Amino acid sequence: MMRKLVVATACLVVGSSCVTPGAPKPAKLSAAEQAFEEDPSTFGIDSERWSMIIDRSHEGLNLVEARSDPDRDARTEWLLRTDRALKEDALSLVLLRNRLLAMGLLNKQDAEAIDWPRWMFDPPSSEETPDTLEARLQWVSAEAEKLTEIGCEIGRKKSDEPLFCSVE
Repeated sequence: MMRKLVVATACLVVGSSCVTPGAPKPAKLSAAEQAFEEDPSTFGIDSERWSMIIDRSHEGLNLVEARSDPDRDARTEWLLRTDRALKEDALSLVLLRNRLLAMGLLNKQDAEAIDWPRWMFDPPSSEETPDTLEARLQWVSAEAEKLTEIGCEIGRKKSDEPLFCSVE
C-alpha cells in the first residue's frame, strides 16, 4: 500500500502519468468514441438528418408519375403490388416497434420476441405464389394486430372515437 502511495506521489510531482504495475492499461478511445465524448449529439443529429433526407427523397418521388410496364399482365401486376405492400407493411412495423420502445409503451422482451422474416428485406417480386403471399399476409396481420393495438387504444381513449383505427 505504501509503495503505491509513493509511486502515485512521485508521478504527481514529476507530472507524468504512471501506470501501477499489474493495473489494466487505459483503453484508447476510437475516433467514434472520442467524437461522442466531445459532443454526444453528433451521431443523433447526423442520423436524424438522414431520416429527413430520406423523407424528402420520397416527396421527390411523389412528384413523378409511377411507370408501369404495359407488357405486364394483370395477374403479374397484382402479385408484384401485393408483395411490395406486404414488404412495406413489415418494414413499417419495424418503425412502429422502434417508436413504441422509445415511448416506453413496449418492453424490450416483447420487441425481441418478434421473429422478423428474411423476405421483408428482399426486393418486391412478382414471382411469389398466392400461397406464399397469403402466408406473409398472415404473419403481417398477426404482428400488426399486437403492435398497432397499443397506439389504437391510446387513440380511442384520447379522441373518444371508438372506431379510431377502423379502416374499410
